[in-house]
Amino acid sequence: MTGPEKTYNINLAKRWMITIGIFLIVQLIFIAVDGTALEPNMNDSGNLIARQLRGILDSKLFTEWITPYSFPFFNMFMTIHVIAILIPAVHDIISSMFSKK
Repeated sequence: MTGPEKTYNINLAKRWMITIGIFLIVQLIFIAVDGTALEPNMNDSGNLIARQLRGILDSKLFTEWITPYSFPFFNMFMTIHVIAILIPAVHDIISSMFSKK
């Protein structure tokens, strides 16, 4: 039964290479844009959702604790991206530990 198991491992490795590649490309874009005039302008314009988002971005979490970038939106997006990667990583690790071999 090495055929289906080997195909599953190849697909899993390919999926993780794509995921990590996308993460690295996004981080390179953030590094290139951070601190330049190309940063997006966050226009609150009195909108309730925009004000709430601004409150989240101005929290200590994204301005003091998690600060690889000077723009808080990039810090928040990176944090969400890392969490979104860690959830399937933990799932794949657990499923590989308890799978029948």
